[in-house]
Amino acid sequence: MKKANIQGLALITIFLLTIFGFFIFTFVTPSKSMSLLENRNLAQRPDLNSENLLTGEYSKRFEQYYNDQFPMRDTFIETNSRINKNFLRQNIIDDVYVSDDGYLLSQIAEGTSADAKGIASGINELADDLAKKNIGVYTALMPNKPTMMENKFPSYFPSYGQKNMDLLYKELDENTHPIDSRATLEKHMNEDYMFFYSDHHWQAKAAFYAYQNVMSEIIDKENMKDSISQYNDYSWELKGKPFYGSDARKTTSANAKKADKILVAELKKNHKPYVMKWGIKSRSGLYNTDFLTMEDLYTNRYQAYLGGDFAQLTITNPNQTNNKKLLVIKDSYANAFVQFLVPHYKEIHVLDLRHYNKMPIEKYVVENKIDQIVLLNNINSIFVTPALTNFEHPGQGENQ
Repeated sequence: MKKANIQGLALITIFLLTIFGFFIFTFVTPSKSMSLLENRNLAQRPDLNSENLLTGEYSKRFEQYYNDQFPMRDTFIETNSRINKNFLRQNIIDDVYVSDDGYLLSQIAEGTSADAKGIASGINELADDLAKKNIGVYTALMPNKPTMMENKFPSYFPSYGQKNMDLLYKELDENTHPIDSRATLEKHMNEDYMFFYSDHHWQAKAAFYAYQNVMSEIIDKENMKDSISQYNDYSWELKGKPFYGSDARKTTSANAKKADKILVAELKKNHKPYVMKWGIKSRSGLYNTDFLTMEDLYTNRYQAYLGGDFAQLTITNPNQTNNKKLLVIKDSYANAFVQFLVPHYKEIHVLDLRHYNKMPIEKYVVENKIDQIVLLNNINSIFVTPALTNFEHPGQGENQ
């Protein structure tokens, strides 16, 4: 009996020492500001004062802080994922299906006709208003990775990107000039480097083929004296360090069979550098190569395209003399796409309505003397992010 008590006491002591050891370790090590694995900011150590102590706010915030700053948190998350994969044989993590060929595919929820009508009404109204000003609007909904790979989903875990695209295109009026790039991309789906294995975005190659489809339509409708670029007009090279993208951040690298690299497209023809400007900052070129070499495997290297998402961005092309101005209203799928539009215009304005909130879009178009507009969003984001079609009050719609 005495021996059992000693063993029990020893176990309790070890347990308490472990807990206090982790507690002390948390306090003496610097707090991490962000988790690249979880793609979110981490809770910081709360300030202690009489008010938040009495209201219980301090203990609540401290619990959040301790959970976020727990030693080796990322390691524990990765280990849990490996257990689920190797012992429980899970192939669905959160909303991500782990395909046998290595692609991580986020499920797209089923939309309704009412959803499609609500989204289309805003686009139709904008296009009708701008048609009166002889400004063409081109609605280029992009089929994202789960939509183009919908056949990979099992019957017990279906995805609805194709259906949602059909629903929305059905509701768009003639003035919106709907452009469907699914058939164009389907012709090339047997090629490498169309979409990332571990990220929800497309590679520059898929964006290029979609560009050819979209720009052909614009050139035809606008009677532009121009021609689309060909694949061989660019050099194509995988650059930078390997990384695990947004889908892998949901599943962890334990379920990512293949890491990705960024495919960089460079125009072969000699040209003066394009100039990007946002706020008071500017940069030459359309890539931010800093993201290609950051050490962390979970770095969002897709931000190398343009440098990420800006509320408002202007790209000037010193090689073009047509003085045409294009406005691209977009989500992040446009970041790999815009580079191919740049040679056709003197100036391209890029607005992300999840962040831009200065004025209604019609007013922006008039003030900046815009000639054409391309609405470029992937089919999932336009269904789940109302802000992307809030043209009257940008920046005030719900974001997801």
